[in-house]
Amino acid sequence: MKFPWANIAILVLGGAELLTGYLSLTNGTPEWATALHVHRILGFGIVALLFWKGRNILARLLVWRLWKRQWLPYSLSLFLLATLLAALGLGIAWSHLGPFYLAGISGVSWHIYLSLALTPVLLWHTLRHRWNFRTRYWAERRNALRLGGLALAGLALWQAGELANRLASLPGADRRFTGSYLRGDVAGNGFPATSWLNDAPDPVDIYNWRLKVSGLVERALELTPSDLATLNDHSQTVRATLDCTGGWHTTQDWTGIPLQAVLDLAGIRPQAASITVRSVTGYFRRFSLEEAEDYVLATTVGNEPLSHWHGYPLRLVAPGKRGFEWVKWVDSIEVNDTSKWWQPPLPVT
Repeated sequence: MKFPWANIAILVLGGAELLTGYLSLTNGTPEWATALHVHRILGFGIVALLFWKGRNILARLLVWRLWKRQWLPYSLSLFLLATLLAALGLGIAWSHLGPFYLAGISGVSWHIYLSLALTPVLLWHTLRHRWNFRTRYWAERRNALRLGGLALAGLALWQAGELANRLASLPGADRRFTGSYLRGDVAGNGFPATSWLNDAPDPVDIYNWRLKVSGLVERALELTPSDLATLNDHSQTVRATLDCTGGWHTTQDWTGIPLQAVLDLAGIRPQAASITVRSVTGYFRRFSLEEAEDYVLATTVGNEPLSHWHGYPLRLVAPGKRGFEWVKWVDSIEVNDTSKWWQPPLPVT
């Protein structure tokens, strides 16, 4: 039986796309730009493969007698192909045409959602065709050359697209290395207010609000706004870029109290390994102690007090992290003896 290399190539490239997409989504420093570049190259490699073999793949899916025998597998396969095409199309459009929205959701967010929807179907497709992964099918020099050729084709298509962006002055030429576009280029609260899980709490009652510090500390704390005001001598302003996974970014001057100053006030015990920063909504993210040294609990942005939707009274500023790590409406910090990795890779609560 002839080795169906195109099918396996889609599985391999699709799996690599999910991995590099995840790394791109969760890392916001230039050091991780390579992951996004590889993501783009592999995506265009899939485009090249579909141009080459698409007619054969689609022709098989349109054979009626095969549908009658295996309607469920073929339905899932058609869903896989359609969703893959939609995800690729949205990603390419976002990279060249600039920001756009469908039903109030950004094109890049739809690209992410559709890619996540592909994951279970891709796993099912891999298990269904697991016999293709036997060594006698894939361990051939020509198959490695084919995959290498697809990677080169993807590289060429990606660079051609970037050149078109520059020559035609397309909006995509101005996007950040993460793929995000500039929003809110004025100082203050004028940039978009978004939340990973669409949290929408009522305005915080500042008179009853407390910042609690607990866990592996020498002194558990409940700090009032007045208590925090006594730490103003430690006040710090940092210029940092908030890069939202929804496809926009803004660079602002954030002023507040260094997170480390609060931890020093509580006294960290030697066995501590990470901290959890939690919102009044229950939303949380965990960080290593080393990372926390560079973070600020901001009260103002661009010389304006934080608005409610931007996290008043305290918002975590985490330079180099994507926007979903910048916890808003902070009301508690817990010091843990476990690693920062002991949490969902992406927020679920």
